[in-house]
Amino acid sequence: MVEPCFEESIGFVARAMKNFGISALHLVNASTPLGPSGRMRGGHAQDVLESAVVDQTLSKAIEGLDISVGTTAQTAHSSTNLLRRPMTPKELGESLADVSGTVGLVFGREGTGLNNHELSMCDAIVTIPAADAYPTLNLSHAAAIIFYELSKPKLWVPSSDLASEGVKRTILGYMSELLAQAGYEEYKIGLTARALTSIMGRSAIRRREASLLAGGLRAILTSLSDEEQLPAQLSSPEQVRLPLER
Repeated sequence: MVEPCFEESIGFVARAMKNFGISALHLVNASTPLGPSGRMRGGHAQDVLESAVVDQTLSKAIEGLDISVGTTAQTAHSSTNLLRRPMTPKELGESLADVSGTVGLVFGREGTGLNNHELSMCDAIVTIPAADAYPTLNLSHAAAIIFYELSKPKLWVPSSDLASEGVKRTILGYMSELLAQAGYEEYKIGLTARALTSIMGRSAIRRREASLLAGGLRAILTSLSDEEQLPAQLSSPEQVRLPLER
């Protein structure tokens, strides 16, 4: 939960988490302490509230996740807005139906939600289709709907592992270097990286798939230049940094 404004919201979300067997709650730069009112709304989810982790930044909260999923009520009106092209909770549930790994759901502020920068930090985006006249749901209601789709019985039988954050960043690093060698402009490299990030997030790319993709991109890059001349940062996925999308 990014910058929740009301302790009651924290309590209601914790209660919904408890309903669907979810226990790891992170509060990012919360503007309100958790008091009696919030705890009362939490019902029997006091253990969730007690174990909540307080993070100063969103990047810290999603560190180490295999997939981070941002939530938004604002969908794109333009096909070029890659950040606002979300999947539905049902589609998210289906994409994660037969994998194992750590998935983080990122919820924004009660009034304004997540901004574009925060959404860009996520691997995938999800939205709940609602009436055009009033598409924004109450935070805890939205959370409960998404939790439900992720907790259907079939989702508790994983068969393959999600790709790690490290190998995904390696894929993006190889691709960015290939595009740079091809003469792509920096802002276009950023857009392409954002598109590939969305594709990997929406598909919940598996470890084996990502490994094969990274290996293929490395082979192409190696064939274009001596392996000894590959950019140093590509040997360390955690150090790969991509140009910002404009």
